[in-house]
Amino acid sequence: MRYRDCLNLNIHLLWCHNQPVARGREIDGPTLQFTEFTNSGAWLVREGWAQVEHDGKCYRAEPDQWLILKPGRRVQTFSADARMISIAFDARWPDSSHLLDEGLSLVVDAKEVPVLEKRVRPILNLMKKINPNTWDARDHEVDLVLFLKLEKLLCWWLAALSVVLKTHGIDHSKRSGLDERVCKAVNLMLSHDLAEPFNAEQLSAMVGLSQNHLIRLFRHDLQTTPGQYWDRLRIEHARRRLLQPETRVKLVALELGFRHLSHFSKWFKHHSGKTPREMVKDVSRSRA
Repeated sequence: MRYRDCLNLNIHLLWCHNQPVARGREIDGPTLQFTEFTNSGAWLVREGWAQVEHDGKCYRAEPDQWLILKPGRRVQTFSADARMISIAFDARWPDSSHLLDEGLSLVVDAKEVPVLEKRVRPILNLMKKINPNTWDARDHEVDLVLFLKLEKLLCWWLAALSVVLKTHGIDHSKRSGLDERVCKAVNLMLSHDLAEPFNAEQLSAMVGLSQNHLIRLFRHDLQTTPGQYWDRLRIEHARRRLLQPETRVKLVALELGFRHLSHFSKWFKHHSGKTPREMVKDVSRSRA
């Protein structure tokens, strides 16, 4: 894979914390269970236990074990007394495929990979400066210098994780040979305000192609169209925001440029199969 291809990789830290899983939640039983999370991430269990189920398999981590998560739909279950370091990130190629996916999930003894904890500690310390009282800091203010430091530390941690995974026969996915004009169009969409209308003709002109030519390239490289890719970015943003505690549906609608809540609900249900309020209720129920 060429260095040029690596430039198309998008990597971002979502959250990093060290606290009891049950913090701030009412517990009614010996376990807690969640089904709404799909991010890439890893847990270092300190107390209790944690497990994930997906693809017909179950992976369980005991104290002093890392559980490296497979991104995507899964069932997460924790003992009521579980406490752990949790780091969540997004690392994807322009076609939205994950950098780390195949071969996961994986359980590893922490004593065998001390570098992972060593490199996650600075991330924890910096995250506390954003807001020490929340597990998800995405809605809190942060200056550019702090943000760039966090991204740098995440890349440093991912480099260590990549080495660990290779020792277990797991390699990162590769996306080489993508047309540079497709990558340019994707980067333009990623930097575009999600509340602003999508203009396919303007995008094509900025890339230097006709609309039909750009559509053909997108279908060949990403198996989708520019318009469908734009919808994917918007629906993923809506899902991420609705997963955050105390998020108002109306605010998410405004972030995506919907003036009427009914229009947003209809659009969201078309793409996800549920209305925003139904999703929020499901999330609240799983956290209760």
